[in-house]
Amino acid sequence: MSAQATPAIVPIRHLGRFRLVAVGITSVIGGGIFIMPAEVADLVGPAGIFAYVVAGLVALGVGLALASLASRYENSGGPYLYVHRAFGEFAGFQVGWLFCLARLTAMASLVNGFARYLGALLPWAADPGGRAALITACSALIITINMIGIRQTSGATNLFAIAKVLPLIMLGVGGLFFLHAESFTPVPVAPMSFLRAVLLLIFVFSGFEILTVPAEESLQPRRDMPFALIATILTVCAIYLLVHTVATGMLPGLASDQAPLATAAGIMAGSSGRYAMTAVAATSMAGCALISLVGGTRLMYAMSSARQIPRWMGSLHAAWRTPVRATLLMGIIGTALAIASAYNTLAAISSGTRLLVYLACCLACLRETRVAWSEEPGRGSAAPAGVGGRIMAALTAVAIVALLCALKRDEIIGGVSGIALGTVLYSGMWLSAGARRGRAVEAAGGTTQ
Repeated sequence: MSAQATPAIVPIRHLGRFRLVAVGITSVIGGGIFIMPAEVADLVGPAGIFAYVVAGLVALGVGLALASLASRYENSGGPYLYVHRAFGEFAGFQVGWLFCLARLTAMASLVNGFARYLGALLPWAADPGGRAALITACSALIITINMIGIRQTSGATNLFAIAKVLPLIMLGVGGLFFLHAESFTPVPVAPMSFLRAVLLLIFVFSGFEILTVPAEESLQPRRDMPFALIATILTVCAIYLLVHTVATGMLPGLASDQAPLATAAGIMAGSSGRYAMTAVAATSMAGCALISLVGGTRLMYAMSSARQIPRWMGSLHAAWRTPVRATLLMGIIGTALAIASAYNTLAAISSGTRLLVYLACCLACLRETRVAWSEEPGRGSAAPAGVGGRIMAALTAVAIVALLCALKRDEIIGGVSGIALGTVLYSGMWLSAGARRGRAVEAAGGTTQ
C-alpha cells in the first residue's frame, strides 16, 4: 500500500490591490519625513520642492521596473528573486546583504532622529550624554520587542503605522493657511547640493519594494502589484510635497530647525500641538527603527538558512523562536552607529545601499526583457516590456549612478566596507561548502572501491 502524498503547504492569497497600496504607503512613510524637510532646506532652500519631485520620479522609475518584473512572476522573493534569476546566485546574495546594510543604517539613523527630536524639546537630551542615553534606551526597547516575538512586533508596528500618517496629513492641510509667500523666494543652488538633497530623499521614499516580496500572498500578483507600486509612490510623493511645502512656507529658519514639523505644529496649535507632534515623530521613528530591525534580522535568518552567511548569525532562540543573535548583533552595531554618526550621514549610506539594489533591479529589467519569459518555470507569459519600458529603466539607472556620485568619501568607505564584509562571508561559506562536497565525494569514492 503506497503512502498518501502530503499536500504542500502554500501561503494564503489574501492581499488585493488596495490592501497592497495600504501596506505600501505605511511601509514607505516613516520617521525620516519628520526631519528631512530641514536637511533638504539646508542644502537647496526653497528648491527642495523640486528635489522631492525628482526623488519621486526616480522612485517611480524603479517602481515601473519592479512592476515589469513583478508582472511576470507569481513567486515570492521580490528584488532578490529578480536579480538572482537575471545575474546568478552571487548577485542575489549581494542584494540580500545590501538590504541588511540598508536596514542597519536606517535603524541607526531613525534612532538618532528619535534623540534629535526629543533633544529639541528636552534641554538635557541635547547634551552628548543625554543624547547617547536616549539612543541607548530606544535601541534597548526595540531590541527587546524584536526578541520577544513577531506577534508582539506586528501589533506594535500596526500601532506605529496608524500613529504616523494621519498627523502628517492634518499638518499638511492645516498648514496651508499659515504660509508666507516670501519663504518661497528662489536662491542659487549648486548642482551637487541638489543631487545630495535628492540622494537623502531616497531614504524617505524607499520601502515600496517590499510590495514585490509577498507575491504568493497576493490575489492577482501580475495585475495588482504593478498598480500597487505606482499608486503607492504617487500617493507618498503627494503627501511629502504637501508636508514640505507647508514646512517651507511656515518656518523661515527651517534649515536649522532640529524638529521642523513639531515647530510647525506649535505655530498652528500652540505648545500642545508642538508636544503632540514631537510625540508622534518620536513614536514614528522608534516604530520605523523597529521595522528596520525586524526586516534586517529576518533577512539574516533567511540567508543563514540558505548557508549564505554563517548559521550562528541567524539561529533561532529555543523558546522565543526569533533570531536573537542577529537581533543583538544588528541592534548593538546600530546603536553604536547612531551615537557616533550624524543623522544625514546614516541616511545617505542607507540611501546609497538601496540605490545599488534599485540599480540592479533596473539592469535586471533591461536584461530580462530580452529573453523569452515563457521558457523558464515561474515566469509569466506576458510579453517583454516595450521600447518605452527599456528606455525608462535605462534612464532610471543613469539617474541612480548620478545620485551615487553625491555620496561623501566617508560614506563611500563605510558602504564599500560593508559590501566587502558580506563578500568575505559569502566566499567563506562557498569555500566551506566546496570542501564539504569534496569530502563527501572522497568518502563516497572510498566506499565504492
